[in-house]
Amino acid sequence: MRTIYKGGVTPQQKLVAVNDKFGNKSVKSQQGTTRQLYDTLSHSGNAETLRFFEDSASRNFPLTNTGSDGNKLGVGDTMVVSAIQFSVKNGNTLEYISNLFTSGQISFEIANNRVIKDLALTEAKTFVNESTSNNINSFILFLETEIVIPPLLNYVLELRTPNLGGDDSIVRCDIIGAAGIIAPRTTF
Repeated sequence: MRTIYKGGVTPQQKLVAVNDKFGNKSVKSQQGTTRQLYDTLSHSGNAETLRFFEDSASRNFPLTNTGSDGNKLGVGDTMVVSAIQFSVKNGNTLEYISNLFTSGQISFEIANNRVIKDLALTEAKTFVNESTSNNINSFILFLETEIVIPPLLNYVLELRTPNLGGDDSIVRCDIIGAAGIIAPRTTF
């Protein structure tokens, strides 16, 4: 993953600052880590809205890795989302990804508050955002402003798609970034 620090603030510093505001002062003592959470939904190829991570506790591995916590981080866990990746599996992947880039939009909610609103996926094209990466089956959007997910607050990533035509497909959404996990004995 590419690391870009805007304004001299690292993702870890942002994670600590936001959690301090929520009263989670112990985050400074947690073990730092890199975290990747994902969820997978089916897409009909028609215009629709996919809500990733919502009800993910009802899906099992390998469709999601959120486990029984679903769309909430556990007690003491926190995460700074630095990148969002979409992967597609269908018979016409290149056309799907191309159309999604052209017309798709994402929104991200934490505790029913939008922290990303109607961001056009053209932002993931390399000529628009030099920090992105994409290929025939997937693309990664590196966020200009990282999003902090505090513990125990629900989060949902919404993908609005145009009519993409073609066959049914499976779309996977990964959120990637720095995280703090509870370290009950000591920090490392």
